[in-house]
Amino acid sequence: MEVDITTLISLLAAPLAAGAAYGGVKVGMNGMRRSVMQIEKIVNRLDDKVDTHSERIASLEAETSNLKDHR
Repeated sequence: MEVDITTLISLLAAPLAAGAAYGGVKVGMNGMRRSVMQIEKIVNRLDDKVDTHSERIASLEAETSNLKDHR
């Protein structure tokens, strides 16, 4: 059975396209994974800042309450 070059190219086109698509998706997913990790770091820093501010506010509220009680 003889296979000419046109048939061979047409048979290889689909697997090559699928491989290229897979590679593109894999690169995109790796980029997305890095973005999610960066977002997680930012959210954790914001959470820490909110905790710190909450502690300061609670402390100020306690001091204010103590000052009002001493009047």
